[in-house]
Amino acid sequence: MSAAEILKRAYRIIMGFSIIPVEEIDIPFVDLQAQQPDIERFSASALIFLVDHHEPHTAYVLLCQRALLGKDEKGNGKENSWAFSWEPPGGSQEIFDKTILNTAKRETEEEVNLHGSRVASQVYRDSWMHKGVPMARYTFPLEVDEQLKVQRTWCDRKQQPVGRNEGPIRLREDEHLDYCWATEAQIRDSPSYDGKDPQHQRGLVMLESKKDMILDAFMRLKNSQLDMTYALSMD
Repeated sequence: MSAAEILKRAYRIIMGFSIIPVEEIDIPFVDLQAQQPDIERFSASALIFLVDHHEPHTAYVLLCQRALLGKDEKGNGKENSWAFSWEPPGGSQEIFDKTILNTAKRETEEEVNLHGSRVASQVYRDSWMHKGVPMARYTFPLEVDEQLKVQRTWCDRKQQPVGRNEGPIRLREDEHLDYCWATEAQIRDSPSYDGKDPQHQRGLVMLESKKDMILDAFMRLKNSQLDMTYALSMD
């Protein structure tokens, strides 16, 4: 490993995430959990990028705004964590998911009605403690089957999404309030999430852990380092 690669790896560890080959985690959940006995809950997120043909040098990522209220696994109402923050689509492992890639594909379909076809050969992993539960999240740069256009975008002047909703994208109302396409510069300038009064916090508010991974993925996209060749199974 070169000195530059060592520095990059150290930087990512400091930033709170790691980058790993997708083959290492495309395994049955029972094996993934056996490798990480300290983790009690796994989740997956999808980074869906799009380059506007009218602005070929500008890329966008799809973000959703978390709703205040949702439902638990039994269908009962609950208060969502990190309400009103913006994030890529994603969610927790379900018992019927065979792999964490199945989780990423299913959650993308459920949350934004998009159907993943391929992911990058390298994916992000971060972990944290939430309400006493050790958790790990895998974030996948993802290509989808649908033909998408940049129609609903984040507006810096109005500090909210503008533009019409795009046909194939449909949100789960118990998960998210809105969606938008955002640029790298807008992600970089987004304010950190304030859990004390999130409903009245202005801006494209994000958790720093998610923001860091998205910015790294933008960098890899610009440098042609997102190798989107790993096909998802049809399961």
